[in-house]
Amino acid sequence: MKNIDDGVIKYDHSDFTLTNPLELSEYKEIEKLRSVLFQIKLIGCYEQNSVGYGNISCKKNYLHLFNAAKPQFLISGSQTGNLRELSGKHYTRVINYDIEHFKIQTHGPLKASSESLTHAAIYEANNNINVVIHIHSQKIWEGMLKDHLPSTSALIPYGTKEMATAVQELIYYSQKNYFAMQGHTEGVIIFGNNFKQALEDTLFLYQKYVDSNFFLDINY
Repeated sequence: MKNIDDGVIKYDHSDFTLTNPLELSEYKEIEKLRSVLFQIKLIGCYEQNSVGYGNISCKKNYLHLFNAAKPQFLISGSQTGNLRELSGKHYTRVINYDIEHFKIQTHGPLKASSESLTHAAIYEANNNINVVIHIHSQKIWEGMLKDHLPSTSALIPYGTKEMATAVQELIYYSQKNYFAMQGHTEGVIIFGNNFKQALEDTLFLYQKYVDSNFFLDINY
């Protein structure tokens, strides 16, 4: 069952600089990972209402655009989950943010994902994290909750300041590289030091809760 407000941007995104599409070299590696997630429908679109779900980001150095003391990253754009392949028109740069005031500063060809501040909070919580994935899967979500794996409170909705704060607390105290969002039905977040680790942890959950026979040979 999907959330009615999936994909709705709740933070202040008025500080947005529109640019030309990104060059392939800037998003090629992250798109390789996203294509796998789309293939197994962990990123995609709800047919009932055409609302896209799922997003992905990776840490980048954009100090030439804005001299920020906080982590900067590349993230898939708002409502791109329905697209099989993303191009330079579909990724954008988060060059600064303010969790306390629920604001984000972006630079790219479109608005950033509605979960951008959650991604920012994760990068801020642990400097070793370089990749963040937000997937949707009823089976994985339910399985994680049943097995009492890390999760945020059911009282905390997605894309909020409270969610950003809650995920930081989880990362501080949990030994896992993933957690379910009880207040965001089907929503699961996986993070890692690199693309390979993030993909391996995602596929671990997929094999455990969706398809134990699934195998994918992909090199990183």
